[in-house]
Amino acid sequence: MQNRIGIYICECGPNIKDAMDLDDLVMFSRRLENVVLVKTYGVLCAEDGKMLMANDIRAHHLSRIVVAACSPKEHEKTFEEVLRNAGLNPCLLQMANIREQCSWIIKDKALCTDKAKEMIRAAVERVVYHEPLETREIECQPDVLVVGAGITGISAALTLSQKNRKVYLVEKLPFIGGKAARYEEVFPHMECASCLFDPIFDEVIHDERIEVLTLSQVEDVSGFYGNFLIKIRQFARFVDMKSCIGCGACLEVCPVNVKNEYNEGLDLRKAIYIPFAGILPNVPAIDKNHCIHFNGNECSACQQVCPFESIILDEADQLKEINVGAIVLATGFELFDPKRAPQYGYSNIDNVYTSLEFERLLSSNGPTGGKIVLNNGQPPQKIALVHCVGSRTGKFNKYCSGLCCSYSLKFAHLIRRHLPDVSIAELYTDFCLPGKEAQHFLKKLTGVEFHCMKAPDLIEINERKGEIVITYTNGIGETETVISDMVVLACALQGSGDARDLVKLFGLSHDESMFFNESNTKLAPLSTHTDGIYIAGCAQTPSDIQESVIQGKAAAGQILSRLIPGEKLTLEVKTATVDETLCSGCSLCIALCPYKAISKTQNEKQITINEALCRGCGSCAVVCPSAAIKSRHFTDEQINAEIKGIVHASI
Repeated sequence: MQNRIGIYICECGPNIKDAMDLDDLVMFSRRLENVVLVKTYGVLCAEDGKMLMANDIRAHHLSRIVVAACSPKEHEKTFEEVLRNAGLNPCLLQMANIREQCSWIIKDKALCTDKAKEMIRAAVERVVYHEPLETREIECQPDVLVVGAGITGISAALTLSQKNRKVYLVEKLPFIGGKAARYEEVFPHMECASCLFDPIFDEVIHDERIEVLTLSQVEDVSGFYGNFLIKIRQFARFVDMKSCIGCGACLEVCPVNVKNEYNEGLDLRKAIYIPFAGILPNVPAIDKNHCIHFNGNECSACQQVCPFESIILDEADQLKEINVGAIVLATGFELFDPKRAPQYGYSNIDNVYTSLEFERLLSSNGPTGGKIVLNNGQPPQKIALVHCVGSRTGKFNKYCSGLCCSYSLKFAHLIRRHLPDVSIAELYTDFCLPGKEAQHFLKKLTGVEFHCMKAPDLIEINERKGEIVITYTNGIGETETVISDMVVLACALQGSGDARDLVKLFGLSHDESMFFNESNTKLAPLSTHTDGIYIAGCAQTPSDIQESVIQGKAAAGQILSRLIPGEKLTLEVKTATVDETLCSGCSLCIALCPYKAISKTQNEKQITINEALCRGCGSCAVVCPSAAIKSRHFTDEQINAEIKGIVHASI
């Protein structure tokens, strides 16, 4: 059957109409081979324009459509839907972008018209080779995996917890809450952190649709969006969470003392422990690495004293397999290690603390009960807060973490409240105070000396005669000195230390500071290049609590809008296929595929393309030395015909 091509030229208001000779363009288009209908219209994407096209397709039995208008990125989906509604396969459409590539850039009307002719002819030559590709649907799993039970992950899990959907919240530590659980107050309104977060933490633990898996880590990920198969190893807690009431009797008899990592190593905990009061779940865990029982010695003191027989010393790890449709990575942050920059004196000079260590000193459930004291037990007379440690420097992290200034101001507020007579100095380069409340937060602070440094790393901290001496270069290049008893370092926020392992596991990538790379910084900041896997909070970029909550909910919202219980997923039709008779099995394409859609087992001679993962980018077809891979809708015949049309029109 001979092709019957219809050409529609959109005037796009004045954008196209005033830039070229449409009458000449119509006359040219009518002379092209297989063209039976040519029409212009004011705004083709409007409802009247779409109705015109649909009626013409039916009335004139059109078999191919060319739309000369704007960019296909803007309205290709719109016109594909018109074809679908008119009973024509949507892949039998070709767009010629005569707005962005002609009228918007060529001022000469004749030249603009000539180029538009070339592009329309190329589209007509190409559309003849288009094939009617059929869409396919697959069953999908509405359940979701959230990795990381900090404030971001918990916000995502609670948002996802809806009817006919289960959420698996995986946390590698024995307790939930992440870094936020360790704060005493939060800026800019200085609210009680536990008052804000404890109800949320309690809600996620008791939500019937959320399964909280502490002491757990993901070991294997396979499958694709809508149908991921996840293997999770849940390490033994050695304490029965159902029968234990958190009475603490077991902690009292444990003979082992080790540094408490939840208090940044500032105090000691037992081998069986709850790190501090109020953390959830209120059930102790046994640290197998330090417990005498698991290191060749006889000890069962905790088991013997437990009145509820909740201690299970022979408990084994569990391997759990789950099926989910989407994944949220909310793995949080780690602070820059100031030991990497000896100029700050951290670990070599007493009373030099990181911001997280100082958070725990300020906390009522921390190692000092909320008292700010020096190592000798006396309160300090002078405290210095140093900004931008490990930030905004090419040696470590080039970026600004964006919240260090705010939490340093929070520290100044809290110091003034705890120690009204103490001298407070803040050493900064620039103040970064985003948000509508931050500037007011600064103005409320009184009695603080601000010292402006020329650059973040032009500072040296030393000890002299029992005092901490801070030497820095000021804004005009002069050297100045600040004497202090205690120093708090506002360290840069970096991605989780697990990022290297997680990128391999989930098929992602990370930047030099261990933040996961997003699909598009502006338009898809929470999406990754692997469809169905989202990143949120400090897994993606330095974020304060408000931003982390927003991102957790936003990632959940994207999943809720796409992964709907009872509905199937529509697969991309413009995918790649492989001709097994031509494939040599060289596997060059496997490494280049950004969507991990290509695989080959040891027993297979040729590669296999998973059409559920393929997005039709064409990277594999380009690299294939045997020309065995074909990109549907972008075949050699189609591309060559388009080139031929442009060259022919230019002669």
